[in-house]
Amino acid sequence: MVRRLLTAAVVLASASASTVAPSYADRVPQTSEGVPGERARPVPKALRSDEVWTTLQAYAVAPGVNYEQFTLTGPRGVTRGQLMRIDPATPGLGLDLVEGQNVASRHVVADMMDPDAVVGVNGDFFDIRDTEAPLGVAKDRQRGIMNGVQSGWNSAFWVDAAGVPHVGELYADAVLRQRPDLDVTTVNSPSVQPGEVGLYTEKWGTLAGYRVVDGQRRGVRLVVVRHGRVVSNRSRFPASLRVRDLVLVGRGSGAGRLARLRAGQRLTADVSLSEDVAMAVTGNEFVLRDGKRVAKDDVDLHPRTAIGIDHDTGQLLLLVVDGRQAFSRGATMKELGKLFQRLGAEDALNLDGGGSSIMLARQSDGALSVLNSPSDGHPRPVANGLEVTYDAASPATG
Repeated sequence: MVRRLLTAAVVLASASASTVAPSYADRVPQTSEGVPGERARPVPKALRSDEVWTTLQAYAVAPGVNYEQFTLTGPRGVTRGQLMRIDPATPGLGLDLVEGQNVASRHVVADMMDPDAVVGVNGDFFDIRDTEAPLGVAKDRQRGIMNGVQSGWNSAFWVDAAGVPHVGELYADAVLRQRPDLDVTTVNSPSVQPGEVGLYTEKWGTLAGYRVVDGQRRGVRLVVVRHGRVVSNRSRFPASLRVRDLVLVGRGSGAGRLARLRAGQRLTADVSLSEDVAMAVTGNEFVLRDGKRVAKDDVDLHPRTAIGIDHDTGQLLLLVVDGRQAFSRGATMKELGKLFQRLGAEDALNLDGGGSSIMLARQSDGALSVLNSPSDGHPRPVANGLEVTYDAASPATG
């Protein structure tokens, strides 16, 4: 049974294969790499004023996709942003997840985008220093559910089967058909938490040692399933194991429950999401809900990637804000909320930021161009992303 969200920044820890580390949320509150943000200086009430918007350039990328680069100038300084306004009802336009062949891998967004993609941005937060896997829920139109969690990282953007975009909570559930009583809490996740059981599929790639149990070597268990039957059940993990069918990993009492499975026993799994979605990706927290700002932090400045929905016009708003550079200071979460309100959005979600933030667009010669200024000085390999596709010969896919 899917459990309710515990907190937007909980668990899913990952560590080296030999040590137990603090939770991922403790180490990385706002960006995957955990670089401390510059502190936004407080502005006295007498000096507060609306930021001045200056458009630097604007053009159409594809039918229903319009780009604008802008600066906001105010008492705290200058911020530069890149905005894509997308009309998902445009014939031939679609949205999808982009990812590598394996969940536990990362690549630059340009290398993951499809040939018919016209825009791409980075996606979910990920376990940057260990497994490289995304933290939350992701579904690809072609490949299906890639990864998911019952609780802890469920703030999501998704497109439903009818092509309608949504921002809301999205939960994953995995059920073992022959053992529905054995609760599985994560699918292809960077970390199995104490007392829980995680499922890994062929989409994961290779399990390396004790990484997905945060380096814990006691009170853990690994069950390998091939062709629908248990082939091994062990308390010691191999140094490397390619997942070819299913693997179950337990920790603490979860390991104890797995210990009852026997070699030769039939075991198959069904994975589902709490909503009927065509594609989905998660972020760390909502920026806006029903037009109200819910992100409160007004201190930490970072480069940002976020997506919003203007329900009045049906437009999607893809936004990347530059930061950690002399010409652009970045944005706090509260400032991000104010910006989406200014743009007319009612709902918005914060995706991974920092050095992960990137926006690309297809140019007239077919080449992909980076539109923002990545704070690392170059595009960073990431776990997944979002792409906007356009096919003039196809109807709208949403």
